[in-house]
Amino acid sequence: MDIAKYVGLFLLKNEYCFMPGIGSLQIEKRPSVYDKETQKMTAPVYEVKYRQVGGSIDDSFANFIANNERISIAHAANHLKDFCARAKIDLREGREVVIPGIGKFTGGPNDAIGFVTDPHLHIEGKPIPFFRNNTAAVHAKEETISTIIERTNIREPKSDDEIEYKAPSVNWGKIALLIAIVLVLVGAVVLGIWYVGKNKSAEQPAPLPDTAVSQAPVTSVPDTPRAQPVVLTPEGTLSYLVALQQYATRDKAETRVARLQSYGNTVELYVKDSSSFYVVMPITSAAADTVRVVDSLKRLFNPGGNVQIIHE
Repeated sequence: MDIAKYVGLFLLKNEYCFMPGIGSLQIEKRPSVYDKETQKMTAPVYEVKYRQVGGSIDDSFANFIANNERISIAHAANHLKDFCARAKIDLREGREVVIPGIGKFTGGPNDAIGFVTDPHLHIEGKPIPFFRNNTAAVHAKEETISTIIERTNIREPKSDDEIEYKAPSVNWGKIALLIAIVLVLVGAVVLGIWYVGKNKSAEQPAPLPDTAVSQAPVTSVPDTPRAQPVVLTPEGTLSYLVALQQYATRDKAETRVARLQSYGNTVELYVKDSSSFYVVMPITSAAADTVRVVDSLKRLFNPGGNVQIIHE
């Protein structure tokens, strides 16, 4: 297993690598500087520094080796210890330990260890953008008013110059658009008025035609509702009550009576019992016309309900 290869890879990725018994390699950044000749900010430069004493001991390097070699962390840690032990022996014997692409370890007296960075190694970050003022803008700012006036050519009009006056132009497109908007608004108002009037006329029921039935005179709501609903007149016609609608409460029935009376209909309240309140219309017609009268009232006042003649 080539542990030296993984030393370089781990160092470039994490900027730090500790090797037991040898020391630690660390990438340190040298700050960027401004180059006056090129008028640019140079990118920061990174250097590899070696420290033989001390270091942070953890399993991150062994874990990195284990993931790449697909072995356990303990197995990778053993390989790392073996590599460091062999490297120290080589350094004592005067041999170099090369870290590919990074540099090499060299041995010295009294087990001293040195590190020489590979001259081809160049770790560089992204350059920092440098903003400077535009030269032309700076020059224009420094110009005086007198210089600008001197540079400006002002031609005075002569007596024989013809001055042409142009008539103001009319934007017919905007005028047409404005007229269209006004017409749309007026049309919307007229349509709204027509729609409201149509709804009001639809809500108001038409009175019963004179050819169908003749209504009895308008009477007030009787205090005693048990009046005779059907009476045979001497002329052979019938006077009877037609129930237009039935309600379970008196309030609803009285409200309906008041509304129909406001439309000009002759109606009244008829109470059959404590839970049956009728809106009735007194009718006088021939006996043979009762069915036609009931059908006409049903269409006008209660198309979906029950319209009937009240019998005692």
